[in-house]
Amino acid sequence: MPTNTVPIRSLMTTALVFAGLLLLSNLSLISDRLHAGLSSIPLAMAGVGYAVLQLRVGPPRGILFKRLLLAATFVIWAVDQLLPSGRLATLIGDVVIAAYVLDLFWLSQEQARDVLPPASPRPASLTERV
Repeated sequence: MPTNTVPIRSLMTTALVFAGLLLLSNLSLISDRLHAGLSSIPLAMAGVGYAVLQLRVGPPRGILFKRLLLAATFVIWAVDQLLPSGRLATLIGDVVIAAYVLDLFWLSQEQARDVLPPASPRPASLTERV
């Protein structure tokens, strides 16, 4: 394993540990404010770790943009967890949802292009009958 990925792997592992703690924080002894903080930590760490990884890997510009958008979405979601309920929190939540839907759209387009054969045009005789 190259040494330049060790900090990133450590950050992502720590994010995963915090995600586990988040699940345990649903016990009634944890305050809502502490729960909000616990929910924001793994999101922020995962987003930052993924962004750093992408900057080190250096994929082509278009792919880098998509991956950095995904990383930023995690960080924005982390911030949203800390905001009080209201219009701003709702707006940020909607931005996060839109970014995840866009990312999933891009992924599905790439997979469809890679897996499915290109559509072949229908023969003229079939097109004329329909």
